[in-house]
Amino acid sequence: MRKAQEFERDRRESFRGFPERRPFDPAKAFLHDCNQQAVRDGILALRRGPIRYRRGAMIACEGDPADYTYLVFSGVVRSCRAYRDGSRGIVAFHLPRDLFGWSVGPVHSLSVEAATDTLVVFLKRSVLHDVAMQDNRIASYLLAATTHELQRLQDHSLLLSRPAECRVATFLIGLSMRLGKTEYLDLPMSHQDIADHLGLTIETLSRTITKLEKSGSIERASCRALVLRNRASLVRKMHR
Repeated sequence: MRKAQEFERDRRESFRGFPERRPFDPAKAFLHDCNQQAVRDGILALRRGPIRYRRGAMIACEGDPADYTYLVFSGVVRSCRAYRDGSRGIVAFHLPRDLFGWSVGPVHSLSVEAATDTLVVFLKRSVLHDVAMQDNRIASYLLAATTHELQRLQDHSLLLSRPAECRVATFLIGLSMRLGKTEYLDLPMSHQDIADHLGLTIETLSRTITKLEKSGSIERASCRALVLRNRASLVRKMHR
């Protein structure tokens, strides 16, 4: 009984100050057919927010207590680290429906910032852990989300050793797949963000995009929008 009371107290604390739309009952939340949406609905019952952030706003600083994980509702969020020489490395971009932020230690190893205007939901880690212990479907969902995030981080670390053309082609194909865009790609983040993510200077990124345009692989529709004219060509450049 005491543990149940502590669980309820922590659950309420996780979204204090925000209206609670419905009580969360793990036993009732998954009586219906288990599918990804049902699992998300159960997890969202633990939410704090969504909270609106303007582009460039700090969501969490490196070294802050890692009490929460994050779910992107809209916009784009970046995980990054700034260095004393003024340079910056962007480890990952998080898009709508991405769940992320499982730090290994008690504090954040990276800063979390809004790459665009965004809405972010905060999910208290301790409460998520307790709920996952009670329902293996939530545990499986969280494991899948974490594994997917780790896979992207591994792929990105390997990509940084590849030529610039390979990096840019891989990024464009990957982003189009994540956004569900087969041809027209409206880049939500800035070119500087993309350059910092790919370990390139802004000049090298610009030259590489121009090179891909001249080869017929892409076409610039505007300063932030690209048309992927030849996906097969981009895929070949990914593996060079």
